[in-house]
Amino acid sequence: MSFPELEFGCLRKKPDVRMLVDLKPVLSEPDRIGENIPAYFMYRDLYENEDDRKKIIERGLRYDITVIPPAKVGREYIKTFGHYHPEAKNDMSYTEIYEVLEGEAVYLLQKRGGEDNVIEDVIAVYAKEGDKVVIPPNYGHVTINPSEKTLKMANWVCRNFSSIYEPYEKLRGACYYLTDRGWVKNENYRCPELKKVKARIPDWLGLSRKENMYSLVEDLDRLDFLKDPELVEYDVFEDI
Repeated sequence: MSFPELEFGCLRKKPDVRMLVDLKPVLSEPDRIGENIPAYFMYRDLYENEDDRKKIIERGLRYDITVIPPAKVGREYIKTFGHYHPEAKNDMSYTEIYEVLEGEAVYLLQKRGGEDNVIEDVIAVYAKEGDKVVIPPNYGHVTINPSEKTLKMANWVCRNFSSIYEPYEKLRGACYYLTDRGWVKNENYRCPELKKVKARIPDWLGLSRKENMYSLVEDLDRLDFLKDPELVEYDVFEDI
């Protein structure tokens, strides 16, 4: 099976591919998978030219693009597997920032309590093209494509850690599932009511909705919070 290459600057990049069967441990209806088609495509470690590549690597960062075609498994909208980030500093995990390039997304964020199945806070961030979504420290996250259009999104992240997938696998996904009938609670968790918000681009990022997030390669100091989460305040959401 061949998969689409991505043209990005000087690169032609082949994707890492997550198949539907790979998502079986985190789906609300795993027996409804049917044909094992690609769930999403991940184009990691992108750069437009060699100078950018050197700058990005020297700063310990990585720029990626992920493409999620529209699909449902049973009634649940297609999504990423979900993961947490490890600790970066003083009980604060590494952060991440996303941009919706095409389509629309829901970023489902959850903050653990004392146990993996106890959630202190859960937030659904509704995002459209041009929105930038900062993942605050200590929140795990899943990306959902809730539409009939392809979702294409980019992210900046620290390149020097490995994501933590096991809690999502153990508990059959996040604490809520998004279906064509709305949100459904995952009964493997104890969690509060879901908050629905939209992203607010923080002033300290110095970026507008119209500006492509890759342009931060010209001023990577603005991404230092990805390695040191204590540098900024995370007032990054507002009520819908």
